[in-house]
Amino acid sequence: MELSSILGLPLGLMRGAQFLTLMAEAFRYRSQMEPETVNATDCSDSSKYAYGIAGICEIFGCSKPTAQRLKKSGVIKDAIIQTGRTIVIDRQMALDLVKKDNENKKGGRRCRK
Repeated sequence: MELSSILGLPLGLMRGAQFLTLMAEAFRYRSQMEPETVNATDCSDSSKYAYGIAGICEIFGCSKPTAQRLKKSGVIKDAIIQTGRTIVIDRQMALDLVKKDNENKKGGRRCRK
């Protein structure tokens, strides 16, 4: 089937084979137009830092009150740079600090280890 004849048909009047031909051509065109992928190890500066309490929420996947409590506890103090009301968090350092803090804990409030 010729692509130009298929393009002139309304979608409701196409047969299954015509529709599949059209979709295959669309995917082929799309794969040619996609830009090159970027490696996961290639981090730009914008992904290295998070900003504000919302940034803490994004890093740890928690609510705003939990993020405020985490910041106030001092666990991620070394990962935070705060000037006035502006908060900048180094993502990797914050994750490492929380991981280190979790390793030091023995259990919950009722655990007597």
